[in-house]
Formats: sequence, C-alpha cells, structure tokens
Amino acid sequence: MSLLSIENLSLAAADIPLVSRLSFAIAPGERLGLIGESGSGKSLTAMAATGLLPRAITASGSVRLGGQQVIGAADRVLDGLRGTVSAFVFQEPLTALDPLMRVGRQVAEPLRRRTRRDGRDLDGDALMREVHALLEQVALPQPDRIARSYPHEISGGQRQRVAIAMALACRPQLLIADEPTTALDVTTQAEILKLLDGLVRERGMALLFISHDLPVVAEVVDRVVVLKKGIAVEEGPVAEVFGAPKDEYTRSLVAAARAFDAALEGTP
Repeated sequence: MSLLSIENLSLAAADIPLVSRLSFAIAPGERLGLIGESGSGKSLTAMAATGLLPRAITASGSVRLGGQQVIGAADRVLDGLRGTVSAFVFQEPLTALDPLMRVGRQVAEPLRRRTRRDGRDLDGDALMREVHALLEQVALPQPDRIARSYPHEISGGQRQRVAIAMALACRPQLLIADEPTTALDVTTQAEILKLLDGLVRERGMALLFISHDLPVVAEVVDRVVVLKKGIAVEEGPVAEVFGAPKDEYTRSLVAAARAFDAALEGTP
C-alpha cells in the first residue's frame, strides 16, 4: 500500500492551470524527488498532499495520504494526518518559525501534541529533556542555549535544524522537505543533506524531497518526477533519469547542472 498516492491531480487558480493530471505514489520508506524550475508546481503539489492549499486554488483528482482522501476532507481529518502520517520542513525556517517564541517552546508544542495522541502526557522537565534530545539528534550544539534562543538569535543552518527537529517530534511516516537547503551556504547545505539522509534512514521514514537543484536531489532520493509547468514530463530511478534523460526539458536541466558544476570547478 502506498503511503502517499496522487492520481490525476489538477490544480488551478481562477481557471489558470497550475498542475495538470499529475500522478505518482510513495511507498513506506521510499524516497522520491520532485524537481523542476520555479513555478513548475512542486510546492503546490506538496501542499495539496497535506491539505494546505490556499483557498484560492481548486483541486481535482485524488490525493490519498495514509489511505485517507485529502481532497475535500474535513479539517479534523486533516489534523489527524498532519504530524502522524506526514510532517513538513519548509523552505525558509525564519518565516516558518514564530519570531516571538523561544525555540525550545516551538519544538515542545508538536512533541506534546504527538505524545497526547499516543495517550501519554508529557510536561515540565520530562518535556524539556525530550526537546533537548531532539535538538541533539539534529546535531545542534549547546541545546540548552538553542532552546532558550529566539529564531533571529541563531544562524540559518541552525534554524533549519530546528525546523527538522519539529518535524521529527511528530514521528511522521512521511517527511516532506520543500527546498530545505535553498537559503543556505554550500557547506551548511551539505551538512543539512547529510543530516536528513541519516535521520530518514535511521527512522525508516519515507521522503518527498522538493528542489530545483539536481545534484542536491541526487544525494538523497532514489526516484524522481520531473515537472514542467505543472506537467510530469519524466519519472524514474534517479540514476536513469539524470544519466540518460529522455525528455528534452530534463536534458536541459541536466545540461545546465553540469555546466554549472564545470564552471565551479574552473573557478580559481
């Protein structure tokens, strides 16, 4: 059974098509990359998968998450899926995190909600011990200091690690990472990718990884779907699609990535 199954998904805003008849599935423990240039519908697809689409966007087709139909589902049904079946790591943690709330409290909230769903109350010192343990799992130094900090008081890479810790607090079956390294420098980007790769493997989670950066995608997924203007133009194992792309658009993405890498290698 697929953990996430999308069939003939179409998204539109004011009759303008944004995604057209998109279909793919993710099995438990599988890693799928959704790639394409900006505006290709990647993030909207991820939002549709979890029922987070803006009201102005209409959806048709089928999206089943953990066996439950998402399109048209009531909020109480979607709330039950979010944080248990899936969790989201957004592109820019500075906007995803609450600027007026200390980091430790922000990690504690999803952790408390998840334990309550499991029939266990967690509060006080016990809650903070688990918050610190999560911060340590995402390789944050001085978890006590980080927990007491506000988002603006820590670095971009540290904020992204906090966002990952919040997602892990939910113990999801599927982790959705939407351009999680775009705003980071190359060194921090590599650290976050290595962290995500290790955590997904250790916890046996499925992964939907969204990016326009082909080398980044190739590091963390097994299979890819290539989107162009909301239409899937190619799908398959990452080595096959990137090594011998069949569609002209995919070939152009691969050529651009190779040219960029070559330019970097030639830079003094």
